Amino acid sequence: MPLFIFIVLILYVVVNGYILMHVRSELLRFGWPGQPVAWGIVFLMLAYPMGRILEAWIKCQTSSILIWLGSYYLGLMVFLLVGFIAGDLVRLIALIAPKTFLARPWIDVVSKNWRMGIFVLALIGVVIGHVNARHIRIRTMEIPIQKSVPDMNTLNVVMASDIHMGTIIDTTRLGHIVRTINSLNPDVILLVGDIVDEDVDKLMEQDMATVLKELRAPLGCYAVTGNHEFISGNPRMAVQYLEEAGITVLEDGVRLVDQKFYIVGRTDRSGERFTGVARRPLGELIRPLDKSRPLILMDHQPFNLKNAEEQGVDLQVSGHTHHGQIWPFNHITNRVYEKSWGYMKKGATHFYVSCGVGTWGPPIRTGSVPEVVSLKLRFTRTEPEGQRSQPISE
Repeated sequence: MPLFIFIVLILYVVVNGYILMHVRSELLRFGWPGQPVAWGIVFLMLAYPMGRILEAWIKCQTSSILIWLGSYYLGLMVFLLVGFIAGDLVRLIALIAPKTFLARPWIDVVSKNWRMGIFVLALIGVVIGHVNARHIRIRTMEIPIQKSVPDMNTLNVVMASDIHMGTIIDTTRLGHIVRTINSLNPDVILLVGDIVDEDVDKLMEQDMATVLKELRAPLGCYAVTGNHEFISGNPRMAVQYLEEAGITVLEDGVRLVDQKFYIVGRTDRSGERFTGVARRPLGELIRPLDKSRPLILMDHQPFNLKNAEEQGVDLQVSGHTHHGQIWPFNHITNRVYEKSWGYMKKGATHFYVSCGVGTWGPPIRTGSVPEVVSLKLRFTRTEPEGQRSQPISE
């Protein structure tokens, strides 16, 4: 872990040095004083780590302001990096392009103002991403499960993942998420990891448990850990805090709900790295269960989906990916995960991977949208030929 942090810091310094080089070139072109602006960018570059370090020592308004400023700068940094790299590649191509092509008037205008254009586009991207991240979408899917349940034909499972409660997703934002979930009249609520983003003291300071207690579902609210529950530094406190808010956290655990269906919750796969304790194999959790009952699995990170199919899981819900959260990272998550976002089916097992309802790092989304998902399970012994699970509305 220290080596990983060191590598990340080195990359962070290199990226920001590259951005500063381009900013300095543009300032010199306009004859503006480069030093104050350069120091301003250095301050923004350091704001997020300084805010986190300060917050670890003393929680105050200053640390929150630094985290907010630094978080938005992280988003701006991504857009500037992509833009400047693209611009430099075009300049490189221009060196070998025919001189007659480069002689056109519009080429001259673009070549002089491209850095300013990228900066403006990056700012627009941050604003659009900010607005997008605060506008929760509701996705509704109807999924046939080929099992019968006594006295139950349908089940409205409302899931949300990656809330990341803390400085950015504060009590106000959390309240909006809770109201959105409740508006869907869930039978059961599933919170699929990364509910907590920071240490529990920050959550207690904002009394977030009171907001979580407003979640309403007749068959209960269940959760699993994600990697951030472990990154927070004290996963046991995080789990305890959620349970005190009325949420049942399943850590490699199983719950038979209302004697009708099972919910299986897996401890996040990253837990072993932090605690040294490996999570239990999925087969070990499922083997004793009555397979005639519907089986819903919560596993934060959507790796090794074939395992759930082989174990006869009816529905697996996951999160973690954020579907990249910020373009162009969604193209990376599409390659890393078998399913980065949305619905898929393998054999008789249905999967839904949510891109999450909160944000991590930059409070912006341009590669995906925040979502709360209503999965309407319809229990039937047989699935009519050609019938598929389909979105009802978004």
